[in-house]
Amino acid sequence: MTLPFAGETAALAAAFIWSVATFLYTRTGNRAPAVFLNLVKGAIAVAMLAATILALGDAVPDLTASQWMWLAGSGIVGISVGDSAYFASIKRVGPSQTLLIESLAPPLTGVLGLCFLDERLGFTAWAGIFLTMSGILWVVTEHQPRQRPNLPGIGFAALAALCQATGMVMSRQVMVSSSVTPLWAALVRLGAASLVLWAVIPLIRPGLVTRRETWGAVGTARHGWALFTLAVFLGTFLGIWLQQASLKLTSAAVAQTLISVSPLFALGLARLGGLPVSRRSVAGALVTLCGVALFFR
Repeated sequence: MTLPFAGETAALAAAFIWSVATFLYTRTGNRAPAVFLNLVKGAIAVAMLAATILALGDAVPDLTASQWMWLAGSGIVGISVGDSAYFASIKRVGPSQTLLIESLAPPLTGVLGLCFLDERLGFTAWAGIFLTMSGILWVVTEHQPRQRPNLPGIGFAALAALCQATGMVMSRQVMVSSSVTPLWAALVRLGAASLVLWAVIPLIRPGLVTRRETWGAVGTARHGWALFTLAVFLGTFLGIWLQQASLKLTSAAVAQTLISVSPLFALGLARLGGLPVSRRSVAGALVTLCGVALFFR
C-alpha cells in the first residue's frame, strides 16, 4: 500500500538532503578539483548502494535489455553529462545565472513527459510548477550583478537543464513499466554514470587521480574526508535513492519541480547558521511554499 503523496514527500526529502550535502561539501575546503570530487563521490556512493542491496537482500530486477539500457542511459545523460555541464556553467557564469537557466528543467520535464510518457498534468500541477519556480527565481536572482552574457556558460546551463529533464523522463519510463526498486534504479544510474566518468576523465585530465596532492587537497580541511564521506552518504546515496522513489510514485515533472526547491532549504540552513536573510528571500520562499502546497492538494 502506497502512502498518500509518498512521491512528493520523497522529492522534498531529496531536496532537503541535497541542501545539507551542499553545505557539507563547502566545508571540505573546496581545494580539490571538482571533477576529481565527482569521480570519488560516485565511486563511494556506488559502493554504499551495492552494500545496502546486499544487506537488504534486494533481488536483481527482472528487466529487459532495453530497460537496462534506458536506466543506464538516464544516468549517463542526467548525471555524467548533466552534472558536468552544471559545474562548467557555474565556473563561467556563477550559481545565480546557472540556477536561473536551470529553472527550465521542470517545464521541460513536463513537456518531455507529455510527449514520451503521455503524462498529462492538470491546471493545478502546472500552477504549482509556475509558483514554485517563480519563488526560487525570485531568490536566486537577488543582487545578480549586471554583466555581459557569457554564451558558453549559458549554453552549458541550458544543456544541464535539458539533460536533467531527459534523464528524469528516461528513468521514469523504466520505473513505471517494471518492478525495479528505487534502490536498484539508483545503483544502475549512478554506476553507469561513474563508469563513463572514470573512462573519460583520465583521457581528458591525465594523472589527475594518481597525484598525491589531489587526494590530499580534501584532507587539508578539518575532518575533510569525514565530512566529504558524510556528504556523499546524504547527497548521493540517500539523495538519488529518494529521487528514484519519487519518480516511481509521482510524475516526472512534479518530482523535478519539488527537487528543485533545494536552494530554498539551503537558505533556511544559512539562516540557522546565523547568516542574514533578506525580505526578498523570505518572500520568494513563501511563494515557493504556496507552489509546493498545490502539489499536495
